[in-house]
Amino acid sequence: MQKVYKVAVVGGGASGLTCAVELVKGELALKQGEVVILERNDRVGKKLITTGNGQGNLTNKVITAENFYGDKDFISAFIEDVKCVELEKYLYSLGIPLTTQPDGKAYPVSKQASAVLDVLRAYLDNKGVETVTNFYVKRIIDNGNVYKICSENQAVFAERVVVAVGGSAAPHFGTDGSSYSLLENFGHKKTALFPSLVQLKTELSQIKGLKGLKEQARVTAFDGNVPLKSNTGDLLFTEFGISGSAVFQISGHLAKAKNPYVIIEFLPDYTASQTEKLISDKKKNTPFIADGDLLSGIINKKIGQAILKTASSLNAKDVAYAVKNFRLKVTGTLGFKYAQVTKGGILTDKINKHTYKSKLSKGMYVIGEVLDIDGDCGGYNLTFAFVSAINSARDIKKSLLKD
Repeated sequence: MQKVYKVAVVGGGASGLTCAVELVKGELALKQGEVVILERNDRVGKKLITTGNGQGNLTNKVITAENFYGDKDFISAFIEDVKCVELEKYLYSLGIPLTTQPDGKAYPVSKQASAVLDVLRAYLDNKGVETVTNFYVKRIIDNGNVYKICSENQAVFAERVVVAVGGSAAPHFGTDGSSYSLLENFGHKKTALFPSLVQLKTELSQIKGLKGLKEQARVTAFDGNVPLKSNTGDLLFTEFGISGSAVFQISGHLAKAKNPYVIIEFLPDYTASQTEKLISDKKKNTPFIADGDLLSGIINKKIGQAILKTASSLNAKDVAYAVKNFRLKVTGTLGFKYAQVTKGGILTDKINKHTYKSKLSKGMYVIGEVLDIDGDCGGYNLTFAFVSAINSARDIKKSLLKD
């Protein structure tokens, strides 16, 4: 006789693993052998261990609706749930204490994302949660009271199914976008998809020779004359354009831009008038300095030389303007291969905004990056993964009790 699990979780990433943890944790916990995780890769958590450059940026001290993009009502409900879940305490209860940096990013005290995965796996093993790797789900069939989850040559049966398959970002982790069809087969709709938190390709003539140089800057994304998003942080020049934390934060906002470009404001801690005074004073105090080195000592020498080439004159006011308004045309991104997250996904109009239950199939839940919700860089996307996982699991436990 074919075994029927209480719950099958499709996807062993951050959201899938956390959902499984909550299913066997606390009140109404499911028993050994009642939960199975179906993972496409040869092991779970491959993407999780890369977060925060391997240090595990799991969440952020400040979580607001402004940090997320998608349906506003859905995001507002999620923000309410963040407060209820108390993620830091939740992770602590699993043996993952967090430390918060001055910028709000929260990491495990060990600064090891791999240790987070180790803890989750150990918890699941201890509770008897089964994991089947190399199980690439091709189709989910609703047979009434039981779901049949099919790979190429296997099938697993469960009363509830949680779809936690990720998006299209970082396809080398198995998240190549092919799994959206699992939900589309049930009538769920998908938006256009774009890479987000990704490096930008730009015109190169103005930044030739700057590869590898880094500065603190404020970067603003524009579509024509319309400003889209600004962020201050690291700016790194590359062989293809620009990268760094400031670029990641604004990259997704250029996805639909018809005339995309960025304006880079160097010396973000100085006003335009303060910058002008710095330059004016330097001109007075060092008349012997070559014109091309006017910004040396104020900004990286090579970057300063590149900025000066865009100034309309060497007048202090014009140079200050060039420092604050270094414009680069954006020609594209490095794509999903290098993106940290997917912008777009399964529309949330047919998903319960608190339980993450599908409105189109009574025992199906949809969580994490596969949904049309994405967040800023800094632990926000993992926060959504964790909270959506926890809330879906809690609803599943209640629904199974009622049955």
